[in-house]
Amino acid sequence: MNCFQLIKTVLDEAYAAIPGDTTAKDAAISEALRQLSAGYKNLLEKGCLDYSDPARRFAYIFRYTTSHANVVYERLSSSRRLKELFDRDKVTISCVGGGPGSDFLGVLKYCLRMEKRPELKCQILDRDPAWGESWSDVDDKLGPSFRISTVFFPFDVTDPAKWRTFKKHFAADLFTLIYFMSEVYALRDKAEEYFATMMDQMNENALLLYVDNNDSRFTGWFDGLAKAHGLEVVNSSEGWEQMPNHEDKSDLQPYLDKFGPPKLKTNIACRLARKPG
Repeated sequence: MNCFQLIKTVLDEAYAAIPGDTTAKDAAISEALRQLSAGYKNLLEKGCLDYSDPARRFAYIFRYTTSHANVVYERLSSSRRLKELFDRDKVTISCVGGGPGSDFLGVLKYCLRMEKRPELKCQILDRDPAWGESWSDVDDKLGPSFRISTVFFPFDVTDPAKWRTFKKHFAADLFTLIYFMSEVYALRDKAEEYFATMMDQMNENALLLYVDNNDSRFTGWFDGLAKAHGLEVVNSSEGWEQMPNHEDKSDLQPYLDKFGPPKLKTNIACRLARKPG
């Protein structure tokens, strides 16, 4: 099973959870796609979007998770430090705000394509518990040849009473912030304590991968935090990125015909930071 085939199984489950007949489901998804596009334009004012609606979760996975997972894959493929990490026998990843799945799906795509077989533990930390249902049986779908476990933690970076409960995820080998700091930028006064604590608590030589919209407000926030908390930024880039045309998107049918293609082109900023040791 490849990455798109796995996403298709999750889309099928999300589609089945949407109320109504096929016409009603398709209408709800089309409206959710429209709302997501509009919502992202207002992130700076309103902050986090609500993904409790199954139509909206379907829309996000279909339109954005596929694209964002490819961005993560490309970062892993081009970074010596990240490639060396996945040469280990066991890798633990903390996907902060990773409910939509882009983080670990990008890792999964890299490991499948490069024939890496570490034991992967993916800790998904997100405030919406419905995302946990989407990814809870990834290990069953991939089969015994690929050792992966996904653990979901109901987690809100803006509420210390909730995130302080979860401490073990600070021991990860890799932390990912994939299109997440932009989602909480409007709430940064409440969220900053978590990011500061995470960076302080990271183990020596642990890595932190940041990918987000190419906006100086988001990258400036991340860069400032990284510098203040002693992280070394070992790789930095900005610019447009295109999903390869050779990707086998046909695995996403019949949804491609109904809702158009996933997001194919994105303007991103990336940082790979390391906790010195």
